[in-house]
Amino acid sequence: MFRIQLELPCFFPITTSVDLTIANTPTHCINEIFPASISGHPIIEKPTDILSSLLLGLVIMDTLNFDGACDKNPGGRMGFGWVFVLNGQSITGYAEQKPQSGNTNNVAEYTALKKGLEHYIQQDGRGPLLIKGDSKLVINQMAGNWKISNTVLRGLAKQIGEFIDGHNLKVKYEWVPRDKNSVADNLAAPKKSSKPLPANRYVADVRQAPITKKLQEHIIRINRDPSPGFKTMMGLKVGGLDIFSKKTLSELLTEAGEEVSAIAKKQFVDNKTAQASVLRWMLRGLAVDHAVHKVKVDLKINSNNKS
Repeated sequence: MFRIQLELPCFFPITTSVDLTIANTPTHCINEIFPASISGHPIIEKPTDILSSLLLGLVIMDTLNFDGACDKNPGGRMGFGWVFVLNGQSITGYAEQKPQSGNTNNVAEYTALKKGLEHYIQQDGRGPLLIKGDSKLVINQMAGNWKISNTVLRGLAKQIGEFIDGHNLKVKYEWVPRDKNSVADNLAAPKKSSKPLPANRYVADVRQAPITKKLQEHIIRINRDPSPGFKTMMGLKVGGLDIFSKKTLSELLTEAGEEVSAIAKKQFVDNKTAQASVLRWMLRGLAVDHAVHKVKVDLKINSNNKS
């Protein structure tokens, strides 16, 4: 029996080394079984009990990203989104559930994972499967790292575990930040809000705004957060000049309308640069209150840099 370690390129998302135990394999065959370098797909584990599988090289994993949202939380309409890569093909799905008392963001996250797994199996997915999500709660609870105290979530976790076992799926869980889960995140947004937004909350639909897709996705994520933090706002950047960067304050006031223009003037009295900045963010699709917060963060940063 031999134990060898493969050193993998550092850009693999799972691990940079894999320990493999090989039984009943002649020493001179080792170099023929494993190439000197390996590239192409995420790698998770090697079935060491089947030599024929070893000869095929390391196992290529399918991936499943999931996300769930509840608008409003709790009790609002839930949205579920998922995307999985199967045989090199990306397949997406989404669903919704009408508002009811038991709906929460965490229930939505678990349900999105369950529905994503069901869709994966329907498409003849057989694993091994790398499951990715931006919910630390779900990822760590399903991986067995955290206890599940909530009875509803415990029930959902049990259903998912039984489903996985029932289909003999080999799975691994990995937490990813929201910006690495943007496809599932966008799919999870409920298409119908459980409560109409105030008329002045948005000036423009970010999905229709003439901005880059990357900025659209960033704004969408921030809009879903009821209270984005200082660092979140600090990281929101246009990434160059866009159509709004070239507009004058007069043009921005006209385009945004009297109601939000009044908000801009009230929030940033005698600071026309800040007024123009907040209107630009509103017209890009950032929620009105978030746009105000964003400009205040920028002003704070500029003030600190000067002092």
